[in-house]
Amino acid sequence: MKHLYIKSRNEAAKETLILFHGTGGRETDLLDVATTVNSEANILSLRGDVDENGHTRFFKRLTPTQYDEDSLKEEGGKIYGELKKLSEEYNFELEKAVIIGYSNGANIGAYLLLNYDLNVKGAMLMHSAYRTDTIGTGMLFDTDVLLTAGAQDMTATAGEAYTLKRKLENKGAKVSVKLTDGGHEISPMELMEGHVWYMPIKNSIRDEDKLL
Repeated sequence: MKHLYIKSRNEAAKETLILFHGTGGRETDLLDVATTVNSEANILSLRGDVDENGHTRFFKRLTPTQYDEDSLKEEGGKIYGELKKLSEEYNFELEKAVIIGYSNGANIGAYLLLNYDLNVKGAMLMHSAYRTDTIGTGMLFDTDVLLTAGAQDMTATAGEAYTLKRKLENKGAKVSVKLTDGGHEISPMELMEGHVWYMPIKNSIRDEDKLL
């Protein structure tokens, strides 16, 4: 799986942002988002392995609104294994990492949270539409999640964000939803919401390091 890793210039920074692009995207798409959320973090960005009519994705669809469940399971397992491998290769802790995903990337991020014991610190999922009942048995008691959605987004509706909120909360995660007036695009307001949401997480990671 193609990926990009950028090590923080701050040697003391232990936090990592894991990026998942939207349909048709690539591993460089969310670098500006990551910089706004935390300019000092290490960055790991993955490129999806699935091709849908020339558009890069993280899993296949049967229709624009129906997931290919076999592909979701196969690609989800592959990405989980890749994250485990890359965390060892680049020597970063998943327990101090936060997932940032947009659209299809937000959906694979939600799948990983709900089905695998990644033990990441949190996730910022923008314009997600988790259209599957596939949910594992693990819990997310120490995980903070920010969901952002656009009031005029017809691709991934605000209602779907609240549906995902309930699924994550049922597994013990702390979840907040922030709405904008826009559509499916990432708005500057979402980036600022992400920055404000992330600051306590960043402080928590650094406080934990001081105790070690």
